[in-house]
Order: sequence, then structure tokens, then C-alpha cells
Amino acid sequence: MINRIFRPVVTIHDEREAARHARGCIAIIDDDDAIREAVKTLLDLEGYATATYASASQYIEFMERNEPGFPGPRCVLLDVKMPEQTGLELLHKLNALNDKTPLVFMSGGSGAQEAVQALKNGAIDFLIKPFEEEMLLAVVSEALQKSLNQQAHLKEDKDASGRLSSLSERESQIARMVSAGMLNRDIAERLGIAVRTVKFHRMHMMRKLGVSNVIELARIIDRVAD
Repeated sequence: MINRIFRPVVTIHDEREAARHARGCIAIIDDDDAIREAVKTLLDLEGYATATYASASQYIEFMERNEPGFPGPRCVLLDVKMPEQTGLELLHKLNALNDKTPLVFMSGGSGAQEAVQALKNGAIDFLIKPFEEEMLLAVVSEALQKSLNQQAHLKEDKDASGRLSSLSERESQIARMVSAGMLNRDIAERLGIAVRTVKFHRMHMMRKLGVSNVIELARIIDRVAD
């Protein structure tokens, strides 16, 4: 998964663009110039940030450059039938790269089999051209909300990992034993230390992790393990 680099807000133009990205940034990938520009215009008018690509390879090149951008939710609108590399082929490549950006397919001539294949491989919806503006906006809103949820979960994972890394080796040992349901006396026997020492390390460990009970502790450890 590519780690995104965020750019600072410096100019008034940056402020406007940052506000659009905060609302949502949509990549539009379609080899049809007219459709690509029509979708871009609609989303621009709705206050979103947009970027257009005439082919799957153009989008991959953009991803590989990993240029700094403003933070915010993201999604991809992707045509199915494109020359060189189809939308489904791009989807498989993004999955291989562990890219989790929510993706919506657009197609004017695809059958049910392609739709099912897309949805099975992680696409969140499949729009048939021509589609109503309201339908497109509703699907984009759903995709961006999913992106927001993903980003929130990623932040929680990083926070949990950072808190666990602050523990000493002994505190980390005791944290895992406590989360597994072991009692203080059993931990003391396993580690060859006094029960009061276990209680001391346990108190500091719980304080560092910001948890007040075993359930909260187990959630942090499970989150990092996943």
C-alpha cells in the first residue's frame, strides 16, 4: 500500500483546493473524452476535487509518482472497456498493490458477468451509462464515506501501534498475557516474578495504553495484530 504524502497549504489557491479535497477527491478514468469531462464538470460544480485520466496506465503512473496532495477522502470512477488495459485489469492490479481506495465502475456495454466480477473483487458499485446525475452523486457520496471510514480505522491502527511500541519489553509481555485472560498470579509464576511486580508493570502498562479494562486492552492488541 502506497503511503500518501500530504502537501502544506501555502497560497489562497491552496486553501480552495484543500477545501475541495477535504470534501472528497475523485479520480475519473475513462477513454471517452466527452464522458470524462462531463463527469468532471458535474463533480466540480458539487465542490469536489477531481483528476482525470484517459487510461488505466495514466492512473498507475500517477500513483507511482506519489506526488504530495491534500488530505481527504478519495474514490475512483472507472470505465470498464478501455484500450490497452481494461477497468477490470486495473482493479486486479490495484488489489495486488493493496490499494483500498473505493472504486465505482462505469460502463455502457458490459454484461452481468463483468458486473459480478467487479463487485466480487472489491468495487462498491457498477453504474450503467447513461446514468442519472443524482445516482452518480449518491454513489460518489457512499464511496467517499467508505474512504473516510478507512482513513479513520488506519489512524486508529497507527495510534494503537504507537502506544504499544511505548511499552517496555516486560510491560509488553504482561499486556499480552493479561489480554489472553491470565490472572496476576499465573503471570507471576510464568515469568518468575512477584505478584506485586506484575501489578506494578500492569498498572503502568494500562496507563500508557490509555485503557481501563481487559476488553479495551484486547481490542488494541487485536487491532495491531490484524
